[in-house]
Amino acid sequence: LYTFVFSVVLKVKFGTDPSMSNFAIFLMTGLLPWGALAESLTRSTTCILEVPNLVKRVVFPLEILPASIVVSSLFSQLIAMAVLLVVATAYLHTVHWTLVFLPLIILSQTLFVGGFSWLLSALGVFVQDLRHIIALALSVWMYTTPLVYPSTSFPREFQFLCWANPMAGILTDYRRVILQGLPPDWPNFAFYTAVALLFWFGGFYFFSKTKRSFADVM
Repeated sequence: LYTFVFSVVLKVKFGTDPSMSNFAIFLMTGLLPWGALAESLTRSTTCILEVPNLVKRVVFPLEILPASIVVSSLFSQLIAMAVLLVVATAYLHTVHWTLVFLPLIILSQTLFVGGFSWLLSALGVFVQDLRHIIALALSVWMYTTPLVYPSTSFPREFQFLCWANPMAGILTDYRRVILQGLPPDWPNFAFYTAVALLFWFGGFYFFSKTKRSFADVM
């Protein structure tokens, strides 16, 4: 559907590089990590509310609940990405050596999504309409991320907003190492990894500090 709308109807182009000429493959390389992010953040907003017995009656490490959602979403992404790699290899007729950098990008993505999920799962206990807010925010976030259009299409005066978005850098580096045979953009990688670490430790700290109040609210 995305390919039809953006490639056939709107005729979005990603340049003359042969690795970018297949819109569906180029799109899916970014859409799979984005799908894992969206699923993790959406489900995490209610994961504590769905298990009141664990919160009120059982001594249970509640941090595991958001983390399990992130791991589940990541596992689904990796399975789909394995299929995508086979298709991309058949289309490009080569296997890029830069695939060795994939674990680094996946690690940064996991830290970012994991920390964000801890934060939202704690907030979701106190703001019970958070799921609907996040659904709207994800829609806005998706279309301000170079996912279905090239980053060069972003208005020049707003380019800084594009690259201040950690997911923009993550998706771009996925495409670089899988399709273009290029290593990650290291300055950009350093930026979004630093943001990911901030979210990881900040989200865990916030969850740990607020979880003692969950039983009182639920």
